[in-house]
Amino acid sequence: MAGKCPKCQNMVGGVRSEQVSITNNAGNSFAGAAYTCPHCQTILGVTVDPYAFKNEIAIELMKRMRGGR
Repeated sequence: MAGKCPKCQNMVGGVRSEQVSITNNAGNSFAGAAYTCPHCQTILGVTVDPYAFKNEIAIELMKRMRGGR
C-alpha cells in the first residue's frame, strides 16, 4: 500500500534505507536504519537496524553458550 510523502506529496511505494547511529538517554548506542522518501530524501521513520540487531543477538548467544559473559 503506497502512501504520500508528507513533504513532497509524491506517492511512496518503496523507501530508501540508510544506516544511522541511535543513542538512548543512557548513552547506549545502537545500529539503526532511517527510511527516507526516494524522491526528496525526507526521513519517514527510524528504527533499530533489524539485521544488525539479529547479528548482535546471535553473537551474544554464542558467547553465552560457550560459557562467557
